[in-house]
Amino acid sequence: MKQSTTSNPCSRCGKERIVSRIWKEKVFNSVIVNVEKICPDPECQKIVNRENKKQKDKYKAIRLRTEERATNRKTAKAAEIAKRKKTSKKK
Repeated sequence: MKQSTTSNPCSRCGKERIVSRIWKEKVFNSVIVNVEKICPDPECQKIVNRENKKQKDKYKAIRLRTEERATNRKTAKAAEIAKRKKTSKKK
């Protein structure tokens, strides 16, 4: 396996990130090698993890609200169609 020597600085402090762990996953007929890198400063990494979690939670909340609105629209549309069918049968 070829190792690349690209730069990967910490997004917060700018120090070069270090390899935390490497693992392989088999996906269908392919083997994917995953490399997790972290900041060498543990305090900085804790802050980065907190910020990443906050962003993930924010996007998850947005996605849930979007799905909820879509469900409400579908329910309202179904109710509207049922109401139209009911009124057309009375005539």
